[in-house]
Amino acid sequence: MIKLIKFYRKELLMPDITDAELVQKGLAHQLHHTKKQIESLSKAIDHMPDATELQVKGTLLKTYASQIDGHHNFVELPDYRQPETKLTIKLDATKSIIANAEEYFHRYRKSKRGLNTVIHNRELAEAELQQQLAQQAAFDPTDPDQVAQLKQSLIEQSVIHTQVLHSSKAPEPAHPRRFHTHDHVLVEVGKNSYQNDHLTMTARKDYYWMHAGGEIPGSHIVIHSTNPSERTLQEAAVLTAYYSKGKKMRRVPVDCLKVGQMHKPKGAKSGLVTFSGPARTITVSPDPELVNELRDPEN
Repeated sequence: MIKLIKFYRKELLMPDITDAELVQKGLAHQLHHTKKQIESLSKAIDHMPDATELQVKGTLLKTYASQIDGHHNFVELPDYRQPETKLTIKLDATKSIIANAEEYFHRYRKSKRGLNTVIHNRELAEAELQQQLAQQAAFDPTDPDQVAQLKQSLIEQSVIHTQVLHSSKAPEPAHPRRFHTHDHVLVEVGKNSYQNDHLTMTARKDYYWMHAGGEIPGSHIVIHSTNPSERTLQEAAVLTAYYSKGKKMRRVPVDCLKVGQMHKPKGAKSGLVTFSGPARTITVSPDPELVNELRDPEN
């Protein structure tokens, strides 16, 4: 028999590793993952377009609306930030100038929300990194109680996983499938009924939860956000539909709730949960291309 130890997505065959070494390696990999997450979020912030430009174009169109006759594909208007220059603004010729202005304001608000979401997620990751660094610094590998407590904590977080194998077939990863939406929000997808239970029952109560509706069997989905954008909800719903028995259907209803609404009936079989309160239904088409696009590369 071989003991297989997993850290995130890397497999290491180490039959003689001690629990203290296991915890040390788990903490190191946890730190590495969080640092990579912060790096990814920082790059996303750096590459986001300047939303102010959209606001300026909307303001100019609204200011000069009465002076623009007919329908155009673009207009040139004085830029109040630099009075001697003009700003070229693309238009939808099928809409009025005011409607075009409102569209620019809508795009500005959406872009600003997206930026704020990414900044918030980076702040959370940075706070988590500080906690992990403090935990690593305080770890005493010679204290058996601390070793046992940290080992259990890391296992519950799916950072490490030990399993005895009786065949050469490799087990599925200890963690759920992981994806990141275009707003850089982590979405976890259960791989089996036992993992569905663990994912749903251990997630933060103010996170969002999804499952295929209409009695369609499928994975439990947890969105690691207390205030996900509409884009994140739509993309998570596509993941929910794809990882369900409705995968081949053209359109799949998806139920969306808060994790805190979920309950595990006493004695219920693995994967069976109930909920209380209102639920939103989002109907989407399973999209394998989007699923691959959102997939965490280290899955």
